[in-house]
Amino acid sequence: MQIITVLSQAMDNARRSFTRGEQGMLIDIYNGTMLTPHLLGQMIVGQVEDSFRLYPGTYEEKWGVAQKEMMEKIVSLDPVSAALVEMWAVAFWGTGEGNLDDYLAGKINQSMRLEEAAAHLETTIEKMEQSKSAFQSATIAQARAEAEKARSILEEMI
Repeated sequence: MQIITVLSQAMDNARRSFTRGEQGMLIDIYNGTMLTPHLLGQMIVGQVEDSFRLYPGTYEEKWGVAQKEMMEKIVSLDPVSAALVEMWAVAFWGTGEGNLDDYLAGKINQSMRLEEAAAHLETTIEKMEQSKSAFQSATIAQARAEAEKARSILEEMI
């Protein structure tokens, strides 16, 4: 769990060099993207450049970004920061019920999602302990629902 927290904090730090609008644009263009480990951090310049070229004026209007400034920031990223920014942008799409404003504000991140999953599992364990003394189908159903939530969260993250 500590490595997830460290990675999550590193992603947050890497994305902070971008404005809120630039961060929104990055999340927007990484919708549906599957990262490939051997290309991680190497495609961000092309992704952003292509987005501006393929949809002229769209991101400037939608997110209030300036193409020149955005490209300067993207090009200046070191390989590790580029990879972290890509992982951060893609990770939003796995947050499930979270909203973009909360994600951009840092209120939702991967370590928080793991903590949420752990809390669901803890609730499951408690409910199953309650059902030890007497068979209570409602308690078992609640425990099963909590376990399903935890499993769903973890599957989204893997």
